[in-house]
Amino acid sequence: MVNRRPSAGLLARSRATTDDAVTENRIATRPVSRISAGSHTRTTSWSRTWLRCAVALALLLLATPSLAADPTPAALDAAPQSMNTDPTPDTFIGELGKLFGKDADEGDVSSAEEASAGTDDSDDDDEGSIGIVGAFNGVSWFSPNSKGAALALDSDMSSLLMLSESSATLLAAASSSGQVTTACALYNKDGSFARAFMGGSVSSLNSTNVGYVFSIDGSGKIDSMAGGVNGPVNALYCDNDTQLVYVGGNFTSTVAGLTTSVATMRAVSTGSLAIYETATAAWRALSFHGLDGPVFDFTKVKDRVYAVGAFTSTADNATHIALGEQPINLNACTLTGGNSAETEGFNDPQNIICTSGADSTGNTWLMRDKLPGYYRIDFPFRTTPSLLRLMNTAYEGRGTKAIRVEAAQNNQVLAMSYLDPELRTEMFCGQSCPLPQDYNWHEFRFVDNDETLANITGVIINIVDWYGMGGGFNKVEMYQRGKYPL
Repeated sequence: MVNRRPSAGLLARSRATTDDAVTENRIATRPVSRISAGSHTRTTSWSRTWLRCAVALALLLLATPSLAADPTPAALDAAPQSMNTDPTPDTFIGELGKLFGKDADEGDVSSAEEASAGTDDSDDDDEGSIGIVGAFNGVSWFSPNSKGAALALDSDMSSLLMLSESSATLLAAASSSGQVTTACALYNKDGSFARAFMGGSVSSLNSTNVGYVFSIDGSGKIDSMAGGVNGPVNALYCDNDTQLVYVGGNFTSTVAGLTTSVATMRAVSTGSLAIYETATAAWRALSFHGLDGPVFDFTKVKDRVYAVGAFTSTADNATHIALGEQPINLNACTLTGGNSAETEGFNDPQNIICTSGADSTGNTWLMRDKLPGYYRIDFPFRTTPSLLRLMNTAYEGRGTKAIRVEAAQNNQVLAMSYLDPELRTEMFCGQSCPLPQDYNWHEFRFVDNDETLANITGVIINIVDWYGMGGGFNKVEMYQRGKYPL
């Protein structure tokens, strides 16, 4: 039997969101599969898991040296709270399966003495670890005869700590609005700790942008996991058999997927579910296209991983999910340029469709100097648009700086989303959507509800701000939901 122990304990602390500190000072008693570190099939019952947790806390108070955490006085005097069944908890969930340095499926702990002994090994350094959850002012090490130095924590920040046998080290601090709500760990073949994975609403660590999920190794080095995902993470599952990490939450795609072309966008469209491959340090394309609702939990039975959440079908079968892969034939549309430039060769709206030419005469559409304008596309049929792709012009320093997209039939402003190139996360816009001045494709997703987007007869791309003397485009493409005659 291989005993798996991290070389150092990991503890995450989230800032209290209410005045009742008791809600932050509890260890959740969800099934171990929710936070599996070894991520094998869990056989330990709820009652046994709760008993281990209680025994571990008692041992923690009696051990020498011990870890002292300073909660608020109100939390110390308050009555015990009921079990947390919220699928999106406000506190970090500790690794219950690792209370005594054992996997939950590797044998039962029958007594406090056996738990304290851990194994028959004589290595005093191999004592396992335990995580403590709550809202604290600081942590310190102490023994009955001497008091160790305390590590003060910023009460306005969420902190990530590494605990060894004699010290506590601050690894990272997150913004006050971000919280870690779920975690799991992977181990090497010899049973040694490899890497922990954490997720939640965290978008920044140590002033570095992360996409709601990140990993950390035994030395404390943090990895952003190829940019993460574009929405909050509710659940993580680490599969040690395959070295894969399953990520579930309220997101539509990985950040890496948002930067790909339309041709590959469907392959990485994840619909609240994503799989991270540690061997390649990249997100794996799913065999289907995600789910139509958020994921709250994972569990594994034999060789299958099951997701639990508020969804009713896969995105493959949900007709209201925008796959954004069916192009609209712009050659069959009526194209109009508002305030087109008077310069010959740059004033034809047809210049920027179905072309691979450079930014030059016959391949670029420009507006008049220092005047707002628009590029209008009227469809030959009613459709539901899903994606607008634009390539900016930089001809003689010109270019479009911001756009506003409207429905042609009623001039209603349509809500869009785009990938912020600096924050590496999905942003939303309406009245003014930014467009960088470069020769890359920039994608804008239509995010209004089905009632608003159904039966659109055309769109008006208003140029509301520009670079240099005026706006314009080098290329334009549009995509729709479903299949329509082209």
